[in-house]
Amino acid sequence: MARPRTTVGKLERDQAKRDKARAKQESRLARRADQADTADAAPAPAEDQAALLAQFARLHEDLADGRISIDEFETRQEELRKRLRID
Repeated sequence: MARPRTTVGKLERDQAKRDKARAKQESRLARRADQADTADAAPAPAEDQAALLAQFARLHEDLADGRISIDEFETRQEELRKRLRID
């Protein structure tokens, strides 16, 4: 006995699922390309890495000498880390 054929409704649903998946994939690719364009368009300004390391050293000295609190130390340290470029 032969198996019944797939109905037109099922074929249409399957095609709709494939179309939706294809649209999502295209949207993701477009979003990634847009993010890559904005990342390339605005490079971060180059800072003197030696100067940043010197600021780290002064920050640690200030903490050791009691000139700043631990909270201020952690805040300023995090700001410096964000600016530090690691290759």
